[in-house]
Amino acid sequence: MERATISRQQQTQRAFLGAALMDPARAREYIIKLVPGMFDEGVSRAVFSAVQQLTMAGEPVDVITVINRASAGRPADEIRPGVVAMAETCPSVSNIGSYAAQILEDYRYSLLQSDLMKCMAKDAMDSDGVCRQLRRTLAVQDAIRSTQTDSTARDFDAVLDSALARLDEPDTSLKLGWPELDRYGVFHRGRTCVVAGRPGCGKTDFSINLASRLSKKYRVYYLTLEETAEALMDRILSKVSRIDSGKLTNKTLTPREREIIDNTAGILRRHHNMMLDADSNLTIDGLEAKIMQYKPDIAFIDHIGLLSPTDPRQTEYQSIREITRRLKVAAMKMGIVIVELCQINRAGVKGNEGRFCNLEDLRGSGTIEQDANSAIFVENRRTEDSKELRGEDAYQDTAVMYAKNREGPTGVVSMRWQPQYHQWQPTPKEDFEEIDQMNWPQ
Repeated sequence: MERATISRQQQTQRAFLGAALMDPARAREYIIKLVPGMFDEGVSRAVFSAVQQLTMAGEPVDVITVINRASAGRPADEIRPGVVAMAETCPSVSNIGSYAAQILEDYRYSLLQSDLMKCMAKDAMDSDGVCRQLRRTLAVQDAIRSTQTDSTARDFDAVLDSALARLDEPDTSLKLGWPELDRYGVFHRGRTCVVAGRPGCGKTDFSINLASRLSKKYRVYYLTLEETAEALMDRILSKVSRIDSGKLTNKTLTPREREIIDNTAGILRRHHNMMLDADSNLTIDGLEAKIMQYKPDIAFIDHIGLLSPTDPRQTEYQSIREITRRLKVAAMKMGIVIVELCQINRAGVKGNEGRFCNLEDLRGSGTIEQDANSAIFVENRRTEDSKELRGEDAYQDTAVMYAKNREGPTGVVSMRWQPQYHQWQPTPKEDFEEIDQMNWPQ
């Protein structure tokens, strides 16, 4: 009776999970390629998530352990009968590859159907919007398919034709208006970018400057998990008005300075398109939902290490791994840019005496570097240089290093930071021509 009430897709998912429970070793190569979103929400998704977590952690996969792990977010009385039924009714363990292939095909078809419905919705978008959506849809489909295939080899002429066709496509990357930084081209839609540095080096100020400049032309979502949205706005007001941020924090503004702040607010209302969020209890599930709701062109996450884990029993490594991979998929699926602010591990903070930390110093998981299309490091600040700066002419000489860029150059850009105004600017060209010649890639 029960089998008649479930769909063919649900039957396939149950058969796959039953085979995975009966023969975890054989199932491993398929478990690591699929994602929870490919399974129906409820028991099947909870069970797959549990099996995948155990598999990736190298822990035993058995019925009791899976029930305990899957019951973390759902009632055990709901999980237990489903797991037992899966383990008892799997048609054939030897067919697990076929089950996995069908689950993937069902998932791809559902994404296609959803995207095509968006395109066909009356007055939802114009012709250019439909074309952009279709390009994003194809990119996501290609990305999903590429993760499943054993070979990525293609005929030389086919790759050549594809490369030539790309040259005729419009440039959809987001531009800062700083040629010194725009030349690296890291803010392409569908990609993720890491911004990292030691504590106190100014990476939040740097990111706020990026977000503020981009918000003049694009829709920006900025999530801060370390301070309030009002504190973030104080940084922006200080930056634009050129009034020392300490006066805003301590409320010691003169009447003239308050007038300048009010005028600055009027300017910001007309020229910024930014959504500020300070939800300190946000999980990756909630973040994905908010990105879907606000539909930004670019999203800043400050910082990913403070996102709450979806499973409280996850280690920091497991949590960061899930976050970076899901953000990568979200960027590709929505055709947006996601900027992930990251901390440096303790060894990188204490032992790194050079100008910049390295990719190996990123805290949490190797998947941060693996999943990101690009990585920018803010130059380390020495303790003796951390003096208080005041006035228009006071600044900190610093730099940012483009340490990773999958589809562009890497190199160093000399910058000036005025922490009193939370202001970042590229160093005037005449002041760093020599640095440019020595350090930038040709």
